[in-house]
Amino acid sequence: MDLFISLILLNKIIYIMEKINVKKHEHQFSYKEHFGTWIGLVLLTVMTVSFSSLWTILGELAIVTALFIATSKALVVLEYFMHLKFDPKLYRVMITVVLGLFAFFMIMLTIDYLTR
Repeated sequence: MDLFISLILLNKIIYIMEKINVKKHEHQFSYKEHFGTWIGLVLLTVMTVSFSSLWTILGELAIVTALFIATSKALVVLEYFMHLKFDPKLYRVMITVVLGLFAFFMIMLTIDYLTR
């Protein structure tokens, strides 16, 4: 019985996802866009390394800056290499909800740790 219900739910989910992706289109990046994305990621990496060497001067601000740069790199990878830029808006909403929940739980975990 459980397997039967699981198969029905899986079939329904596949049907809904196919309905969302009705307009399938091929998107191609030019070499110029790939090169620009690569240059951007390299520059962000150089910024991360340079801020890590300024640890003694910036102190705690260096960690916050490195995390901000790492988040920027992750967003670039999500947008271009995972093709989120061309996917339906539902995917962006799902990723935003997941990242928001992750941030919420990490904040709650930190608060719990600091109050013990």
